[in-house]
Order: sequence, then structure tokens, then C-alpha cells
Amino acid sequence: MTVARRLRTAARATSRATLRLVRATSRSSTRLVRAGRRGVQRAAWRIRRRARILGRWSRRAMGAVVRGTRYAAYAAIARWRTATALAALVAVAGVGFVERAPLADWALHHPYFAVSEIVVAPTHHVRQGALLQWMGLRPGMSIWSLEPRALERRLEEHPWIRRAHVERQFPRRLTVQVVEREAAAVLLIDQLYYVDRSGAVFARVGSADALDLPFVTGIEAAVLNGERSYPRHAVRQALRLVQLMGAAGLPFRVSEVHIERDEGVTVFPVEPKVALEFGWGRYPEKLARLGEVLAGYRGRESQLREIDLTYDSQVVVRLRQGGSGHGDGRRVRA
Repeated sequence: MTVARRLRTAARATSRATLRLVRATSRSSTRLVRAGRRGVQRAAWRIRRRARILGRWSRRAMGAVVRGTRYAAYAAIARWRTATALAALVAVAGVGFVERAPLADWALHHPYFAVSEIVVAPTHHVRQGALLQWMGLRPGMSIWSLEPRALERRLEEHPWIRRAHVERQFPRRLTVQVVEREAAAVLLIDQLYYVDRSGAVFARVGSADALDLPFVTGIEAAVLNGERSYPRHAVRQALRLVQLMGAAGLPFRVSEVHIERDEGVTVFPVEPKVALEFGWGRYPEKLARLGEVLAGYRGRESQLREIDLTYDSQVVVRLRQGGSGHGDGRRVRA
């Protein structure tokens, strides 16, 4: 038998053993993997035995075949023991290469890929358990059956969630990060609702929810009549005014913001109990005039009943009955 023929025979034996090893690594059986390893070792032993009768050149060639066979076999076994190799195989199955193969079905339903850890970033308004329930997660679900984009869309349908990001971390971990909506006020319509700074109504106030935000009133009829642009624009203007008041450092907290279509916005602080009529627009200018008036009544704020800031160049200050000062309806130029 010629050297070339013997090499071909040895290569065929090596190929058969390697094929058995690859088949073994595609299953979750340690017994089959060990059997494949023994097959490779037997094939290598046969190659060495045949190499003894060959010349120096053929022995070197056979040695190279043996080393290459061992390296490929042990590398395949090592890859089999990692989740990355299995993930790669199932990813190939997912694009249709082995879509109908038993390996794909096995990996999709194997307990090794059952989600065992879900990490949810800290939230302020929504409990983590409520988020998981909203996502529809069940114990034992395979990580392959969870589509991150679909879960993100489902989360963003939650009233308190503005944006969501879901990530799979193989083999069994899922991470969830959400950006919650921030309530700027409580809107009174037929019931109480939270609104954000854009004027959008996004959630109903629950019986156990805190009511430590300004109340917005006066647009009930417009909302119930089906109007859309005016209520949202009006609420946005009112909340912008409240934000500007906070930035101006005025010494009170807002209790209620009342909106009238014609008269505009009126703000009622918690203390002092005075009505601040702002009307529509030019809020920074009006706030500057309000600061000057309040400075003139420092220590006597309880005398104030109403401050009308709707005029261009003056402020109308109305005092409570019996209060000292300049009487009811004093006009102050500011």
C-alpha cells in the first residue's frame, strides 16, 4: 500500500471520528461527549500504528494529522461546555439554517436557558413586581422566547413609563431599565388625573396616591366637550407659570392653578391666602412686578386678598376687609 493511500485511509478514519465528536457535542449528554473523545483517541492510536511502517516523511505527516485532530476535538468539546457555543448554534437555527433541526428545538426549551434572574433598575412610582406583571413574564420562560423590542413596547404602554430598555444577557439574565413620567400637577376633571409638564394626562390618581402637587382646575367643560388643543395648551401654560414662579424664588408654595378661557390663569398659594391673577402671557415680566409688590407688603401678607397682574404697567392690590393700609383696590405702578 502506497504512502498516499495510507494517508487517505487514515484521514477517512479521522474524519469519521471527528464527525462522531461533532454529533456528540450537539447534544446535552456528557456520556456521548466522552464517547466521541474516546473515538478520536482510538483513531489517533490507529494512525500512529500505521505510521510506524512508513518513512520519516510519512510519520511527520501522520503526526500533523494526529495533532490537528486532537486540537479540533478538544476545542470542540471546550466550546460545547460554554453557553456561547450553544447560543451560536441556536442563532444559526433562528435564521433558518437548522430551523427544523432537533438541536434548535432542544435549545429553545432547555432548562439551561430558563430565565432565573431579572434585574430591574430602581423606580419611584411603579413597583418592580407590577412592572414584571405588566410585561407578562412567567416562571421558567426561555430567554429565547423573550423579544426585547416587544417587551419595551409593552412597557411603554404603561401610564407611568415614558421609555424602556430591555436587554437579554445569556444564558438566563434579563435587565430592565425604565424612564418614568414625572407628574407636574393634579388635574380635576370628572376625577383626579396626573398631568406632566407638556400638559398630557397620563394616569388616574389612586386612592393611596399622594396629593402634594398643585391642582389645576377650570378646564373640565372643555375636556368633557371633547376639545383637545385648548385644554392641553392651557395646562402647559399654567404649569410653565408655576415653574417660573419656583425659579423666581417667590416665598410660597402653589396650592391651585385655576384656568379661564377668557381671563387666563389665576394662582392660589398655600400661604399667603391671596389670589394672583396673571391672565395670559408675559409671565416673567408679571412675576418681576409681583416681587416688587410682595416686598412692599413683607410682614403684612395676611392683609392681601387679591393681586391683579393683568394690566400692562400697573398692579391692582385688593386688601381684605378691615385690613390696615391703603384700602381695598389700591393700584400700584410697577
